[in-house]
Amino acid sequence: MIPRSVTIISILLIALGLAHAVSVPTENLPAGFKLLGVIDANTTGVNISEEINDFYGAREIGGVKDVSIGKYIWGEMGVDYDAKITILSLENDGYAMAAYENYKSREEFKYPPLEGIDRFANATINGHDALEIRDMVRDLRGISIRFLYLWTNSSSVVLVEGNSSRESSMALAAATGM
Repeated sequence: MIPRSVTIISILLIALGLAHAVSVPTENLPAGFKLLGVIDANTTGVNISEEINDFYGAREIGGVKDVSIGKYIWGEMGVDYDAKITILSLENDGYAMAAYENYKSREEFKYPPLEGIDRFANATINGHDALEIRDMVRDLRGISIRFLYLWTNSSSVVLVEGNSSRESSMALAAATGM
């Protein structure tokens, strides 16, 4: 649980424009995960719209108020793929749900990742109903299933692109605190 004083200070910093309204975890990460870097709208040389392109689609998501993207390594650098957390702050709950639906409706998610494996399942992350998405990944070790978690929290959308371990991917999702 986050101490009340930390929450009040965070709210004041956000109100004063000295901190972002959304932020990915950078400390106290689950075992095996290490932060590579954080990207936001102020990151030089990054087109943030391209980074969140998968949230746009048939449903209108309005203006994006804030974005925070964390990239993490969990395995051997250069061999395993990175894990990633994306948190979008939108204008209201309806736009957050629209971004959620746009992501879920991606063309590549129309079919199972591998024969006999369902694409979607239900999960609970920090008390929120979340969508577990199973995605096929090819890396230097071969083919595996990667676990992604997608949910909304008020006017925010959270996407956690974990690794091939359901348990560690869920732990990374829980580290968002959302």
